[in-house]
Amino acid sequence: MVRVGQDSYAGTPGLLKDGRSVLVRRLTSDDLELVVDFSHRLSRRTISMRMLGPVVTLDRAGLARFMNFDPATQLALVAVHEDRAVGVADVLQVEGHPDRAEVTFTIADEFQTLGLGGLLLEHIAVAARDRGIAVLEADVLAENQAMIRTLENSGYAVEFGPPGSVLHADIGIRPRMQVVARSDRREHQSVRSSMQRIFDSRTIAVVGAGLSRDNLGRAVVRNLVTHGFPGRVYAVNPNIGAVMGLPTHPTVSAIGEPVDLVVVAVAAELVPAVLRDCAAASVAAVIVISVGFGELGETGRTAELDLIRFARNHDMRVIGPASMGILAQQGTRRLAATFSVSLPTPGVVAMASQSGTLGLAVLEHACRTGLGFSGFASLGRSADVSPNDLLQWWEEDPATAVILLDLERVGNPRKFARLTRRVSARKPIVSVTSTIRTVSGTADAGSPDRGALTDALFSQTGIVATRTLAEMFDVARLFAHQPVPGGDRVAVVTNASQPGMSTAAACRAAGLRPAELREDTVAALRELVPGGDPVDVIDLSPRADAARYEAALHALLADDGVDSIVALFIPPLAQSPETISAALLRAGASAPRKTLLASFDGTEGVLTMPGAEGCGVPTYTFPEAAAAALGRATAYGLWRRQPAGVVKPLPGVFAARVRAVVDRAGTGELGAAEVADLLVAAGISVRPEAGDGREVAVSVVGDEVFGPLLTFGVLGDPITLYGDVSYHITPVSDLDARRMIESVRAFPLLADHDLAALAELILRVAWLVEEMPELAELQLAPVVVGATGTGVTVCAARVVLQQPIPGGGYFEPRVQTL
Repeated sequence: MVRVGQDSYAGTPGLLKDGRSVLVRRLTSDDLELVVDFSHRLSRRTISMRMLGPVVTLDRAGLARFMNFDPATQLALVAVHEDRAVGVADVLQVEGHPDRAEVTFTIADEFQTLGLGGLLLEHIAVAARDRGIAVLEADVLAENQAMIRTLENSGYAVEFGPPGSVLHADIGIRPRMQVVARSDRREHQSVRSSMQRIFDSRTIAVVGAGLSRDNLGRAVVRNLVTHGFPGRVYAVNPNIGAVMGLPTHPTVSAIGEPVDLVVVAVAAELVPAVLRDCAAASVAAVIVISVGFGELGETGRTAELDLIRFARNHDMRVIGPASMGILAQQGTRRLAATFSVSLPTPGVVAMASQSGTLGLAVLEHACRTGLGFSGFASLGRSADVSPNDLLQWWEEDPATAVILLDLERVGNPRKFARLTRRVSARKPIVSVTSTIRTVSGTADAGSPDRGALTDALFSQTGIVATRTLAEMFDVARLFAHQPVPGGDRVAVVTNASQPGMSTAAACRAAGLRPAELREDTVAALRELVPGGDPVDVIDLSPRADAARYEAALHALLADDGVDSIVALFIPPLAQSPETISAALLRAGASAPRKTLLASFDGTEGVLTMPGAEGCGVPTYTFPEAAAAALGRATAYGLWRRQPAGVVKPLPGVFAARVRAVVDRAGTGELGAAEVADLLVAAGISVRPEAGDGREVAVSVVGDEVFGPLLTFGVLGDPITLYGDVSYHITPVSDLDARRMIESVRAFPLLADHDLAALAELILRVAWLVEEMPELAELQLAPVVVGATGTGVTVCAARVVLQQPIPGGGYFEPRVQTL
């Protein structure tokens, strides 16, 4: 496999406010030329701000001395963009004060105001804290308002000294929720800017477009030029003169015009040369359709990593490899950079898929069922652009109301868990869980149903979990065309009694309950239901016409005790399906806040009224599918209305002591003394002897999708025989901790015990998870829960540490500094 080039840098990618990418890494003595070039590009003003005085030049000898620092007391990081340094941050330990260090920042003039100072501060703070440093000291000119604002807005505890021409700042770098929130906001803005460069592209080049009808590049060109892309399209192929009427160019750089997005459809060994050419042409983003990278094993993964490092170092985002392209459409504007033959109509659904061939079937199914799309992205290997990036783009996309995920992996687990909780509060996310790997360490949990467990974990983030693509699209049609159900009370209207009874049973199985109708509603329905009172099912009889359907629906939709309606229509010979359909649509339009869906005439799709855009009633071939979709949508509505709780600061916790134990212990299972020190730092004491009470277990296990999970269960038969264990992702709020306890079936055994103390123990363990990216496993068992007011006692504990997994989800950026 051919590599991209030798100018790739190892480092941690970071995004700036304008979407451009930098790599942050450790500065070494080999980087003298890099730093000399950096210093020569600094303006007099920037040098003066950095040196706190009227210095106008930095000589080579002085820079060489700076580069020859003692790694035991000094650390420097550099941000690199397109092979040039654009920012440097360094810390020097204060002599005699091992927990304090002086920090300085220097940002290239053209990269100031883009958030690079804040990004470097995040990195340098983590690296410094890993060395046991608790406070960074900085001296800043009072006129350097940009750096002062960076410090003030960092989320860290910053104290400025007395006013003067030079301000001294003490920066407490212990993790705080404000830091996480600020980091998330900065990253969100940066990711959105980088995604906008993809989905709002104005010029697109397709490399590898050929003449053969089965040529993938040619298919991409065809979709772009024939489906409403308003920008310019270029075909790149050095071997032919034209593709579909477009003159070809030998390379991207030979086009001679700025190109926003390049679609690469050539053999894998040619991709590195194409990316080098794209870098020379200052391309913003690349979609790699080519296969033959990470899926081939270690050699392919190395080439793939080298590809991505090169791209990020040259300010390019990459979708793929093994992508089938993207679709972005709003109104009449369509960007169809994909080789798919089927392209759905514009709509409110966006989807991310990691399966290329399956993505083709997905788009075809959307066309067949009338589900409109605002966006689609086939991520393939997800080597760079990840589901997390797309979630942050679609989160604020006004054209997107529903997000679908068909994933095998999610990238950064903790980020995915936090991000989906945030997005789900605004827009429903529907995912297929059958292909996603699940919990890997559940020795204490018996043998839980892995599918049910994954569904439960997804539900904690608000994600609507489905087992199949068909179920995912069933739910998507409901969300796309109807409001989220306001409750679980459902009414079933039918013209055939047996299907109606089956539907009512399916609704109960989906967690719904029959609506209790008001007396005036029942009286109105008696006039429409032959031969009896409406109970679970409103059976209008096979003779029901459009007027009877519409009257029954109006009565039910006007009843405050009805949250949703499932309408069935089995067409007899005498009735016109078109008139019944129109009746359903008119009734639904009269109550836009109520949820209405149908199983209509054995069809799958959406009932619509000509000229009424956005007004539609989803219909399902079988009523059981309608009931299942409604049940999932109702559960999502309940989650969205549920109080979230708060993550409160805990008294008696010491992050610096936790870090000291971790640094001293290394990896592997900790000894008894180290475990005790670690738990004491979290406000948890271990005492082998305990009084009377109920024995429980609180643990941490690893999960490949969501990262570390908290587990809770009552010891004895509930766990060993029944696997009665609750799981929860982190962070954990006060209400989450109580829900964990109450969700196990053995909860009644804890009556009259100190549940408040038990919930606090769970919160302390959750705090440890957030503080320790190295935590691989933690077991507190037995934990004796005493009577109310007497507390809990941890009798035994086990802790295993590991090296943090790259991309494994620690909420702060980390740069390799060893």
